[in-house]
Amino acid sequence: MDMSFKEKSAWISFISTVSIFGYYFYSIFMLIGEPPEIAKEAAKDYLIQAVFLSIVVEIFFHAVLNASNKKEAALQSDERDKAFEYKANSLGYSILVVGVVITLGRIITLEYNPEFAEQHSSLQIPLLTAHILMFTFILSEIVRFGGQIFFYRRGY
Repeated sequence: MDMSFKEKSAWISFISTVSIFGYYFYSIFMLIGEPPEIAKEAAKDYLIQAVFLSIVVEIFFHAVLNASNKKEAALQSDERDKAFEYKANSLGYSILVVGVVITLGRIITLEYNPEFAEQHSSLQIPLLTAHILMFTFILSEIVRFGGQIFFYRRGY
């Protein structure tokens, strides 16, 4: 089955996001047990690398896709494309909202009970709140791209 330009674009974003940020979060989990100063610096470096690599990979592969599909790239989205985007955006947004609410709950809990983190946290990840938000954002993007792919594969 031949894929549309929009579906190919969704596949590029899906694969690059899963690959780059999968490695990023794996690297963050490997920082557990490191001294906090070293772990924070490494986490910052991993984040900068992941964001930079994500931008470069997306630009490169979308440029290749555009160059190899000039006619299709110039076409406007039709109603079907827009419907798939809206449905997938809704799925991704739902994940994002849940993650933000969980993160806000964590922030409020730690504000009123600061020792709670030390007593009950099994994950000693540097900048944990920021990484929870980052994970939520990346997961919502993966769900969004995956949703687009699913709807294109299903066809309706």
